[in-house]
Amino acid sequence: MGHQATRWSSTTGTVGAILSFLFTSLPGLAAETDPLWARSQAPVKSLMLSPIARPTEFKPQEWQVALSINPASIFATDKNVKAPEDPYAYELDYYTVEYRVDLRYNPSERWQFSGSYAHRTTDDAHLDQLTLSFHKLFGIDQNGRTQVPKHRYLISIPDQGLMLTDFKGETFAHQLELAVSFLAYQYFRHQLAVTLSAQYNDQRFVPRQGGDLDGGLQLDYSYAWEDHRLNALLAYTHTGTEMLLGSPTQQDLLHAGLGYRYRLTPRHFLFTEYLFSQGALKDLGPLEDPVHEINLGYRYQRGELALDFVMMENALNADNSADIAFNFRLSYRFDVD
Repeated sequence: MGHQATRWSSTTGTVGAILSFLFTSLPGLAAETDPLWARSQAPVKSLMLSPIARPTEFKPQEWQVALSINPASIFATDKNVKAPEDPYAYELDYYTVEYRVDLRYNPSERWQFSGSYAHRTTDDAHLDQLTLSFHKLFGIDQNGRTQVPKHRYLISIPDQGLMLTDFKGETFAHQLELAVSFLAYQYFRHQLAVTLSAQYNDQRFVPRQGGDLDGGLQLDYSYAWEDHRLNALLAYTHTGTEMLLGSPTQQDLLHAGLGYRYRLTPRHFLFTEYLFSQGALKDLGPLEDPVHEINLGYRYQRGELALDFVMMENALNADNSADIAFNFRLSYRFDVD
């Protein structure tokens, strides 16, 4: 436990030192066009290809590299809070932390190639008390959290005979994603891009049966005027996995999203985003239901360097997505010439 906490503290401390140096040394301003670059942290969706809002404006010969950390608190169960002894389909209670590096390149104003590698772990994210306090502050139901110990690591699915405990520090998965985007339409303030993507999943701890490859087709639309930008996405994904957590998957899924960005000043931006995904598991209670997520974000941009902070919260269905998750992302753009 001490080792994992030390690793998490050391990582955040190093990132803080780098940001302090870079933000005080970089001059100038840069154009800002990207929506929130935040993936779903829902317990099932995060183990499959999960679409994100993508940019629709590509500056020719531009590269971008980004590093991000996503800590999340998972608490999802269909247990009856008033009668916990009654039969239930599943109980999930644990932390995940995703470490990801992104790289993308625009060969022209019409094309963009991107790739990312993610290392998904169950490091201790220390989010239980924050989650309890957040729910209390906004009057959100605790959903039974107050009746169980904090900082548990538990996956229980009785019908499949699956019981996993004390798995802090395990590797859930290594994920490699590749994508190619094409600006299909541009007129005045309107832009429409098409993206094909594929993700290889090297799943380690959580049982996954079937193929390791997922694929997706995505449409991204944006409309910008003055300090405002509206973006929307519509996507289809196919997952190669046939069984996850001992249950059959819905292999063909639809996704949608709507986002808004407001530029406060040339360096400061505010975001809000809503993401929808079809439920990915069959015959497992609320995990069959759609996933609804709301993201609130802030971006500070200085020169070609940007820092994103995103808070991700579930909506409508508390039992198939992360209770709360965060995304800290550092990105840098540079031109070949």
